[in-house]
Amino acid sequence: MSLLLPPSNYEPPGWIRNGLRRLTISVLRQPMLTLILVGLTVLLSLAVTVGFLKFKTERSDLIDPSMPFHQRWIKFTESFGDSSDLVVVVEGDNPNRIKQVLDELGQRMDARPEHFANLLYKVEPPERLRSKGLYYLTPEQLTAGLERLEELRPVLEGKWEYLSLEGLLGSYRQRFTSTNAEELQVAAAELDLLLQSLERYLNNREDFLSPWPQVIDIDPKREQQANQIVYLINEQGTMGFLKAFPVYSKEGFEGAAPVIDLLRDLIAQVDREYSDVEIGLTGIPVLESDEMRRSQSDMIVASIISFLGVGLLLLLGFRGVRHPIIALLMLLVGLAWSFGYTTIAIGHLNILSVSFAVILIGLGIDFGIHYLSRYLQYRHEKRPLFSSLVRTSESVGPGIITAALTTALAFACATFTPFLGIAELGLIAAGGILLCALVTFIVIPPLVAYSDLTQLERRLPSPYAVTGFRQLIHNYPIPVAILSLSLVTGIGVKAFSPTAEGLDLKVEYDYNLLNLQADGLESVETQKRIFQQAQDSLLFAVSLADSPEETLELKRKFEQLPSVAHVEELASQLPVHPPQETQLLVQAYGVLLKSLPGKTPQLTTPSLKSLEQLSLQLDQQLGENFEYNEVLPIRKRLRRVWNQLGQLKLEQQAVTLSRFQQRNLQALLFELHRLRRVSNPEPVTVADLPTSISSRFLSPDGKWLIQVYPKEQVWDIEPLTQFVDEVRTVDPAITGTPLQNFEAAQQISESYQIAALYSLAVICLVLLIDFLESRQKWAIFLFP
Repeated sequence: MSLLLPPSNYEPPGWIRNGLRRLTISVLRQPMLTLILVGLTVLLSLAVTVGFLKFKTERSDLIDPSMPFHQRWIKFTESFGDSSDLVVVVEGDNPNRIKQVLDELGQRMDARPEHFANLLYKVEPPERLRSKGLYYLTPEQLTAGLERLEELRPVLEGKWEYLSLEGLLGSYRQRFTSTNAEELQVAAAELDLLLQSLERYLNNREDFLSPWPQVIDIDPKREQQANQIVYLINEQGTMGFLKAFPVYSKEGFEGAAPVIDLLRDLIAQVDREYSDVEIGLTGIPVLESDEMRRSQSDMIVASIISFLGVGLLLLLGFRGVRHPIIALLMLLVGLAWSFGYTTIAIGHLNILSVSFAVILIGLGIDFGIHYLSRYLQYRHEKRPLFSSLVRTSESVGPGIITAALTTALAFACATFTPFLGIAELGLIAAGGILLCALVTFIVIPPLVAYSDLTQLERRLPSPYAVTGFRQLIHNYPIPVAILSLSLVTGIGVKAFSPTAEGLDLKVEYDYNLLNLQADGLESVETQKRIFQQAQDSLLFAVSLADSPEETLELKRKFEQLPSVAHVEELASQLPVHPPQETQLLVQAYGVLLKSLPGKTPQLTTPSLKSLEQLSLQLDQQLGENFEYNEVLPIRKRLRRVWNQLGQLKLEQQAVTLSRFQQRNLQALLFELHRLRRVSNPEPVTVADLPTSISSRFLSPDGKWLIQVYPKEQVWDIEPLTQFVDEVRTVDPAITGTPLQNFEAAQQISESYQIAALYSLAVICLVLLIDFLESRQKWAIFLFP
């Protein structure tokens, strides 16, 4: 079908009107070709969008990479990666049950390294680290232990008979000849331990207590902790934690969502097996993913509702079907072109710019409404079809162009703001508005030409004109103005509250990003319980150090800040004393203990007569060298032992004492073997620490990470400001999610204010240029 317009030499005044007239005539001369080309560009735009448009799912993508604070974050992510932990929380009343759940879920996640990395839910010291346990002792402790081993040197060289009962009692008799009071006290205490052990053994052959004092005095609690598996459980034992980094592509629309969905499936499987515990999932990636997915789904729903709502209003306003459909088709073309433009100009969407479709639906449809309303007005004035379309472009075209330019420039002003997310939204919306305006003059005329070609003027719909309201305004302008001003003033006053200093604005900027989430969201509620029950936060600042010494110094300073709850790092897991102070001492242990036998040597059966004589001599020496009351318990115990032995037959006495001395020797050898197992002479290095921890706190390029946790919930601006200000006094280059949130919140607030001021200035400028005559323009713009 070809629609030819009669040639005309008429040219309307103004280059905009003339240009729009020529454009309308061109598309009306070849309407089918125009629509085909438009359709092809729509398909091309959609293909480019599907093939190349990306979606940035993280909040850090909203920030300009050139910002100094974001540069610090980028430097951190280059060393440690940009993934935050997925945090699984297991809640229950039984700590052992919680550990079982952590083990079960941890094993399932560990079997999927392509989805989960740096899994951490328990810490088990590697064997290579246990073998170097002596390095965690002080030089004083090591020296004291070597002195005790030196006393056993003959035994360590193979003279095991020294540890028979005769040998031990003989050594005590020799030591009691000393004139050193301290040595006498030590010998008496050791003799008492031996007698206590022998007395208990005689009372119960199954009850053996080692009489040997520890070679090295170590806190039993610390020794136990060094060898046991430690799970991530709160102090009350009611909440266990599992942490892991999600492994996913940063380029897709889904982000970490597939990994999070997989983890939720694994949690559901384990939850069915352990119904007596509650398992929740949270973490920064989960919060961001939930936020992004909700944004995507909400934007889709909002776009559909907006589109249908606009369509319904058009049906009511135009009192027909064809022209609303034309307007909606024009809008769909504008949206398709806008997606293509976004892909080419920006290449991605983020959590803010994803809303541009709703913006375009609300603003872009206005151009079609104005165009169709004026066209129908001309048709009802008995103008021909083609003349009405051309005249419409001439009459309302400049207004549409002006409206599009002012709106686009207002959005474009956002590109001058420091917050990248708002700048990208402004650039996308500005281009989309201009494209919708262009589509109005390219798509609507040929569609109307085909739609109304055979329609008589009287059969065309009449748009709802709101005649009564217009007459009211026209007939009573002053009362209407006063009423309007009163309504505006009354509503505006509600935004302020009187204070002693004046008026205070009730509308406040909400800095809490959690308030962007839907109410009752699992990830939000779980992180709140973590802070309440474990006094732990998902948010923490990160500082980088170049050495373990610098790490510990920064940790000390951070812990002194009032807003800091605790600090986590890796350097404190290394020995306090450098190898230069302890290595020779540790090597000495290895030399002394290298010849320990694998099996307990067999001692000769003790001589009862010899033991009795030695006991009498010891009793006498105790009476001579000590105050009477001081050693009375020891002397009484010595006599009780012989009385108990006397109740046995001679043969039983020998067997009992022989077995006791073998048990005694076994106890000492066990202690010496245990000591040899931790006397590896090689110094402790980071490579000896559990990989699940070292990989989190030490980067491949040698940077040491320090995690600084806040004492208060830093989602709100007051505690966040205090926390940020204080940690920066220790390390001005500190970064982390709380500092990113703080700076981003400031930028967002500042950006919206700047964009509003710039938009107001630009709109005023465009309107002045559009409406003033040439002389007035020169007067307005030249003289200032």
